[in-house]
Amino acid sequence: MFRASGLFLLSPILSHRSVPPMAKVGLVILFSIILTSTRGDFVLVPTGSLIELAGLALREILVGVMIGFVFTLLFMAVHGGGSIIGYQVGFHMAQVVDPTTQDQQSVMAQIWFVVAMLIFLSIDGHHLVIRAFNDSYTVMPPGHVVIASGVGDLIVRYTTYVFVVALKIAAPVMVTLFLTDVALGTVAKMMPTMNVFIVGFPLKIGVGLVVVAMSLPIFAYVLRQATIYLDKRLGFLLAVMGEA
Repeated sequence: MFRASGLFLLSPILSHRSVPPMAKVGLVILFSIILTSTRGDFVLVPTGSLIELAGLALREILVGVMIGFVFTLLFMAVHGGGSIIGYQVGFHMAQVVDPTTQDQQSVMAQIWFVVAMLIFLSIDGHHLVIRAFNDSYTVMPPGHVVIASGVGDLIVRYTTYVFVVALKIAAPVMVTLFLTDVALGTVAKMMPTMNVFIVGFPLKIGVGLVVVAMSLPIFAYVLRQATIYLDKRLGFLLAVMGEA
């Protein structure tokens, strides 16, 4: 139950504020019952005091948080890529409140986030999260969680992957708008009397939105490949954390 609770603290979609707290509690209990009935042959580590038991519970929560964190990196990249797109297009001043983080986010970042959630569900990404939770008991039975020195290095390495995915998502718009700026600069040299700023602002918005719509298949492909990559990396991270 502690490990499932950690999963629902940070995993994508499952930890979203739109999911009622009572539903989360019910799913945590349901996960615990199913895992206990299917994997009930564990040899539990004996504890001699409440402090040891509390430490054991905290390590179990940490495992669930780690599983959710690795998949959450994907949506952090989507937020980053959407913010870059919004800044390039000209929507940087249009900010909305993100209900998940209670922070101000770009409109394009929110649009990409909603699209990413739909794609994540369509490729059964939530099934990967649940499967990773189930597989964690294979490499890490209850009580056999070790926070080795290499865990921190792996987390930092996986976090840097956020910037790679964000640039891949924003690359079509960035390249197109760069070429648009070059074209506007050329026109400004040829026609000095034309106000390029007045013409360029709506032009960049229109071109940016068209490229965003056309790049949706690329966005879906990048998201799918990133989900597969993070799922594989998660298995390696859990193996480092476990003694089995």
